[in-house]
Amino acid sequence: MAEIRSLEELQTPDSTALIFTPFGLGGPMPAERSAEFLQGMVADCGLASDVAEGTRREFDRLQRLFVYGLLDYDVFTVVDDRALLVMEQALRERFLQWYAGAVTFEDANGLEPPKTEAVGTYDDVLAAVKKLGRRNRRRSRQQPSPQWQLKVGTTLIAFNGMLAGLRTWARAAGLLRGQRTRGIEHAMSNLRNAVAHPTGYHRTTPVETARTLHDLAELVNQLWGHPTPGGRLYPAPVERDIVVMAWNDEGSVHMAQADALRDDTDADGYLYLLIRSGSRPGSRYEDAHWAAFDSRFETTQFPADYLWGPGSRSDALAWLDAKQPKGDTVNYVDRVFMLREHDGQLYPPMHPEVAAGLAKEERHGAWYTVRADFPEHAFAHVRGLNGSPDAHARVGDCRNCPAHQLGSGSHEQALRAAEDAIGVIVPRRPPAVGIPDSLFWPHRF
Repeated sequence: MAEIRSLEELQTPDSTALIFTPFGLGGPMPAERSAEFLQGMVADCGLASDVAEGTRREFDRLQRLFVYGLLDYDVFTVVDDRALLVMEQALRERFLQWYAGAVTFEDANGLEPPKTEAVGTYDDVLAAVKKLGRRNRRRSRQQPSPQWQLKVGTTLIAFNGMLAGLRTWARAAGLLRGQRTRGIEHAMSNLRNAVAHPTGYHRTTPVETARTLHDLAELVNQLWGHPTPGGRLYPAPVERDIVVMAWNDEGSVHMAQADALRDDTDADGYLYLLIRSGSRPGSRYEDAHWAAFDSRFETTQFPADYLWGPGSRSDALAWLDAKQPKGDTVNYVDRVFMLREHDGQLYPPMHPEVAAGLAKEERHGAWYTVRADFPEHAFAHVRGLNGSPDAHARVGDCRNCPAHQLGSGSHEQALRAAEDAIGVIVPRRPPAVGIPDSLFWPHRF
C-alpha cells in the first residue's frame, strides 16, 4: 500500500536532486538556488512558432515538469521517458502536415497502378498501410505480388508506419539532415523502444534529461525547417569571418582576426595568409585541424576558403584594404567530398569544384564521392573500404560510420556522382597554398 504523505512532506526537496550543481556533483545546494538552476537547464530549449500544437503542448508540459524533480527525483526519469515518446508524435504530426490530406503508394514492381488514400489522422495512415498489406496476402502464390512503397516527392521508400519508417520518410523528404545525426537518431529510436517496451527499472539524472529535452527540441524544430544556432544535432549555418594565418620555418602557426594585421608587430621569417573561416579566435566552433589549412584540400573541420597569400604582413594588409572582403555563412553538414586513391595512397578530401579543376595527370587512380559532415569522416569511410569487405557500405548510408557513399570509379564517374548530388559543378583551380607539416594530413599531391 502506498504511503500517504502530508503536503509539507510533498513540498520537501529531494536530497538527491540537491547534489546536482552548476559545478557538477556536490552540494547540497539550497532549495531556492536548486530550483533556479534546474529551470535554467531547460529554459533555452523552445520550439518554433509553426510547430504543430499537439507536439508543442506536450513539450511545454515536459519543460514545466522538469523542475519538479527537485521534489521527487524520479520525475526526471518520467520526463526523460516521455520526451522520447514525443519524438514519434512529432514525426507523425509533421507527416500529416507534409502530405496535406492524401498519401500515395506506388508498386515498385509495376504490377498495379498507384493508390492514393485520404488521411485525416495518423490512424488513417496506419489503416492505409494495413489495407495494402492485406491486398498482397490475397494474391495467389503463383502470381507475383506488388511491392507497395510510399511516394516521397519523386522518391519511393519502404514504409510500415512505425518509428523507423517515419525516420526514413523524414530523411527522404529532406526534413532531417546531417550524417552524424543518423546514428544519433537511431540511438534515440532504440531508447524510445526501450521506454515503450520496458524490461526493468531505471533512473535518469537531471543532466541526462535536460540533454534529452534539448535534443528533442532540436529534432522537432528541424522537422519544421528551423535549424538550431550552435546546435548539437541540427546546427544552423556557421558564420565565417576574414582571418589571417601566419607561420614560419620553425613550425610556429598562428591565427587571428584579419584586423590584427594593423598591429605594427611584423615578425621576421613569417608568411601571412588570408582566408574566410568559421574557426576564428573567439568562435564557438572549435576546429582541431585549423592549422592544417590547404587551399586545394578540405583539411579543416569547418569550410575555409582561400583569399590571398602567402606573403608579407604589409602586402596582406594592402590587399585587405583594397578588396575589403566580407564574411558569410555556410552550412557544414551533408557536404559532398571527392577523394583520390592512387598507388596505394589515399589523399585528403577535395571539394568537387576543385577536383573538377585538376589537370589530367592529377586525375589518375580510383576516386570516391562521399557525403559527410566533416572531411575526416569521409576520409575514414574510404580508408575503411580497404578493410573488412562488409565493414563499410560501398553504396548509400554506411551503418558503421557517419558517411553516405554516392559513387566511385574513375575521376569522371566520381564527378558525375557529385553532380547528381549537388547540381552543376563549376571547375576552379586555386593556387597550391597550405600550412606545411600537417601531422593529420601529411600526404598531398
